[in-house]
Amino acid sequence: MGSLEKVDSLDALLAKHHVDLTAREMLRELDAALTAVPAASETLSAGEIEFLRTHAGDGVGEVLDQWSSVAEIRARAVEIARQTVTALADSLDVKEAAALLGIDRSVVSRRLTARTLWAFDLHGHRRIPRWQFVGDDVLPGLSTVVAAIPSTASPVSVAALMHTPQPDLGDRTPLEHLAAAADPAPVAALLESLDTW
Repeated sequence: MGSLEKVDSLDALLAKHHVDLTAREMLRELDAALTAVPAASETLSAGEIEFLRTHAGDGVGEVLDQWSSVAEIRARAVEIARQTVTALADSLDVKEAAALLGIDRSVVSRRLTARTLWAFDLHGHRRIPRWQFVGDDVLPGLSTVVAAIPSTASPVSVAALMHTPQPDLGDRTPLEHLAAAADPAPVAALLESLDTW
């Protein structure tokens, strides 16, 4: 709680951590993300709990005795909020991306249009995830990867995939795989299937 005592509003907290968003924008994004949290009626029913207790094996009863739909919903909401904040904080606007790459903003905009650089929309403002950059350049093979990102993919799900070790990549993350200048096709294949998760 110590660090929160130094700020008295969400705007101040965002500024403290150099997140280029207003409190209103952050709250809208959290609201959109939290719509994915199920209602209590969409978690385990009494019948499902009894089935698991009867058929799932040793130790399940103890776990189920400690489980509650309220705690499950809270845990999911906290995780979604954490992932959303991370995705937003770990992104750049067009001006910041241009400065990082040492190029003009118009070049960044053209790369976004050509889908050689990926961005998500935040209420009419494009946000460019930092995972696409290594040092002051883009990841090798990025254009192949970006072309494979489904149009409906959320920045949270894309970032999660890019940071998760994958068996198909020798247990490396897609970021590690690309940074090693390896074939981007397997990463593109993982991203193409993102809509099916």
